[in-house]
Amino acid sequence: MKFVTSIMAVFLLAGCTCSENVVTVKQTRSDSPVILRLKKDKATIFSISYPLTLEAKKNVRREVYYAENSYLFRNVSLSSGTAGCYLTAQDNLINLDGNYKRLDGSILYLTYMNDSIQEMLSEEIDRMVSEKKDTVHIQLKEFRKKHGKLIENYLMGDSMILHFNDHKKWYDIPLKVDLLVE
Repeated sequence: MKFVTSIMAVFLLAGCTCSENVVTVKQTRSDSPVILRLKKDKATIFSISYPLTLEAKKNVRREVYYAENSYLFRNVSLSSGTAGCYLTAQDNLINLDGNYKRLDGSILYLTYMNDSIQEMLSEEIDRMVSEKKDTVHIQLKEFRKKHGKLIENYLMGDSMILHFNDHKKWYDIPLKVDLLVE
């Protein structure tokens, strides 16, 4: 287990490349807000949509495309079971080039069954109810400052595998997700 952790740390520090050095991927700061959605009962936060931004580039002359990702939740109880993380290229084109292409998206955490998270977000719930809003956008920096313990205790530790192809072969790149990346 320590060996796997060491390998993931090397990927995180150096950026991620596949074993054949076809694609390089790195996580970068997102400018998108965190989105909280109230459950219909107006007493609990149904979900947290947490922004995620990656940059990917190809390191070879042939065409390489971003296909999809497999998201691995550390805290499985917060997973919807499907489509945990959605990424799309900034220009809506999935082909990579020699420059970094930005992939923006979000991670969907279902929080309505977790009483501890609800307690941590009680101020947000009260604000949403008083403002008669079922959805609220909170700037990422503000959310991190205010709810850092929630992030550290419940959301950190996720990872993903990014899937790329060149019409002949698939390239899978593991990436440890850092929700506090600046």
